[in-house]
Amino acid sequence: MARRGRKKLFTDQQMKELYEQGLNDGEIAEKLGVARTTVKDRRLSLGLKAHGRRRLFTDQQLIELHEQGLNDIEIAKELGVPNYTVKYRRIRLELKPNIPRRLFTDQQLIELHEQGFYDGEIGEKLGVCKMTVNIHRRKLGLKAHGRRRLFTDEQLIELHEQGLNDREIGDKLGACKMTVNIHRRRLGLKPIARARTKMKKC
Repeated sequence: MARRGRKKLFTDQQMKELYEQGLNDGEIAEKLGVARTTVKDRRLSLGLKAHGRRRLFTDQQLIELHEQGLNDIEIAKELGVPNYTVKYRRIRLELKPNIPRRLFTDQQLIELHEQGFYDGEIGEKLGVCKMTVNIHRRKLGLKAHGRRRLFTDEQLIELHEQGLNDREIGDKLGACKMTVNIHRRRLGLKPIARARTKMKKC
């Protein structure tokens, strides 16, 4: 018996119609429910040139957003594309990068710094990362505040004298066990073993 040829998953006409719509190999494959390589082989057999990947936005769209003062990250967010795509196209269009806009003023940072907040806390209040605060604080010549203690030595000593161990003290003071452990040792206080609950025998 003669072997039957493999049945085509789609016709040449279907292929041509989708190709003429401007779809590339990947998009045609998705439409027809076949592998991209299958579409590529058929396209080559029909003598059709490959379509490049279609642009997700026009040069004019990028130029308009750039002229509005938006930076690469903001333009990418607006167009729903990766940052590097915007950067590559902007460079090709010979457009200078727009400097990211400051989300806060020097006065806002100074006021929060004077209130005793450290970089991480200021960042949370201003909606920026700790590093951004750190850079601008140093530019303003402001010294860094250390992380504020959540409790005093007196509070720790009092709870320690009540027989609470490091973990229990931490729970009471809203601090981690390791923080309590460090300050307890600094104060020369001996560790308190965790109380074991006695098991009743049946």
